[in-house]
Amino acid sequence: MDEATDKAAVTAFAEEILTGTGWSLERVRRRSSRFEPPDWYWTQFDILINKDEDERRLRLVAKGALNTAAWERLSERLTLQGGDRPCDPINGLGYPRLFPESQHAYWFYPFDPTMPNLPSATDPVRMAGVLLGLQDETAEILRASRRLSIDTVRYVPEVGAILHYTMDTPAAKINAFGKVQPGHRGLRTYRIVEGLWQASKQYPGYLNLPRPLSYVEDFGLLLEERVRGRPVGGNRLSSEFLLTGIAAAESLAVIHESGVQSDERILIENELARLDRVAEQFTYVLPTGHFLLVDLIAHMRDHVRRTDEEDMLPTHGDMKYDQFMHHNGEMTLLDFDYFAIGETSYDLGKYCAYTMPSAPKNWQESVAAEETRVQFLKRYMELRPEATLQRFPVYEALQLALRAMASMWAQHAGWERIAETFLVMAFERLKSRLPAKNS
Repeated sequence: MDEATDKAAVTAFAEEILTGTGWSLERVRRRSSRFEPPDWYWTQFDILINKDEDERRLRLVAKGALNTAAWERLSERLTLQGGDRPCDPINGLGYPRLFPESQHAYWFYPFDPTMPNLPSATDPVRMAGVLLGLQDETAEILRASRRLSIDTVRYVPEVGAILHYTMDTPAAKINAFGKVQPGHRGLRTYRIVEGLWQASKQYPGYLNLPRPLSYVEDFGLLLEERVRGRPVGGNRLSSEFLLTGIAAAESLAVIHESGVQSDERILIENELARLDRVAEQFTYVLPTGHFLLVDLIAHMRDHVRRTDEEDMLPTHGDMKYDQFMHHNGEMTLLDFDYFAIGETSYDLGKYCAYTMPSAPKNWQESVAAEETRVQFLKRYMELRPEATLQRFPVYEALQLALRAMASMWAQHAGWERIAETFLVMAFERLKSRLPAKNS
């Protein structure tokens, strides 16, 4: 699998695809990897090509199946969705190319097996018509499409894509973001954000979020207004990182009181079952991590048995520092894709688990991270003094264990040490108490 999806193999495939097109390969760069044992492996590559003075950047996805049953599922799905059509990212679409011997496949963005409408959302002609509300005025759409810029902000294969649309014409000035997701999750997110937008009006300044503009059903595309500023980075010593502690606490206080409903529920029993599967995955690549996690899960289950269920509330589902944009001291919360109904401590545990750096450069970073965590918890408890938090240690330990899992999937250099560190920290947090409200 490593050889079939490494830089050399991708380079050879790209050269084959470019043969006869007049385009030349300039550079291939691995962008990211994702490992999900026992079935899947993904990796993305940026491919820079040129022709005379023109330059283009392609994005290739390699997906491998780690066992025969997984390959049968993958090959059947990709064959149905275009496996017999040409892989032509230059003049058409980079449909998948399957390699049964090595049980892997290549495709080029914007093709995606779970988001069949993604190519439409990245097509300037089709999107110009959508953004301007035009249907039959073909000439006008074509003119507008030449002024429309579509930038890919983020793409995670089979998970979602975020696109930035900008247009500046005498008829319209557009600056909006679009999100494409599998199935009807975009419509679900649109309804949730609309409900939270209304709830935020009751608590001015506590919850800032992008205004939803529309949902384009044909494309599975959620459109939102542009948010000013820059994403909060991972520098624990920066002023904006410290500010996320207060912003997260205030945002969650509003979300938890909002009454916005969801068709999905986060249950601690399901989360622990998920960790059971993660522990099984660790047996393949890090036996020490397997034994640490099995022991941790046993202690977490014991804590759950000894405590009552917390209040089930509207839950952001992915509350982390990097979900905030900052601009002149104002924080805007993004990404409501994982919104659900869950226990009070789910969001709190996730935010706290992600304050800690995976590889601190010095002791000051660790101290600043802990300070941000404590300020977050104190502010939340100040705003919701009656909040039920008896399972907070379990949820913080849960998220630290999932960060260990993410390290395993990413396979970055030194991931083994990072995964073990998160699991040890999870044990520590499971036995820790919440900070005193008045300390």
